[in-house]
Amino acid sequence: MREIASERILKGIIDNDHEVMQYIYKKYFESIQGFVIRHGGTRDDAADIFQDGIIIVYEQLKNKELKLKNTFHTYFYTICKYTWLKVLRDKDKRYYQQFEVSKEYDQINQQDYHTEIDELIEKEKRIKLYDANFIKLSKECQKLLKLVALGQSVQEIAESFNYKSVGFAYKKRRICKERLIRYIEEDTEK
Repeated sequence: MREIASERILKGIIDNDHEVMQYIYKKYFESIQGFVIRHGGTRDDAADIFQDGIIIVYEQLKNKELKLKNTFHTYFYTICKYTWLKVLRDKDKRYYQQFEVSKEYDQINQQDYHTEIDELIEKEKRIKLYDANFIKLSKECQKLLKLVALGQSVQEIAESFNYKSVGFAYKKRRICKERLIRYIEEDTEK
């Protein structure tokens, strides 16, 4: 298998280049799987972590937050490693503490990566939680909140929904936001 440079890999991820994605899988999945299995996971866990790693890299690229300080493999392995450790930490604090004591840390700014990856994972969880509850809203509330997110004024929203007053548009926006917040709070209490 011919090598693909890190820059091309990053461009391939952002462009969803099939050839690059296959290369990443063939080249790196086995090492990620080995790590996950050595630390209490399964092949399915490894596949999930690998996919999460790709999503994290994609999000970082899309938000222009990725600063590659090493090879793509080192960076990607670190992301997957810390993503799996976060899963373990959330499942079983004792295992994670045992692993931490073993000091199997790479010498590549682990704290920066660890913090960054934790933040990205939390952000991804919040987005999934928001999306899962957003679809529970009525179509009208969904459309109204999308218009708010796009920066439309309450006046424009009132006009697009043919509301009789701007005051009613404010009230409807508040009701929709409160409903979404309630759904999210109920979902997090489960």
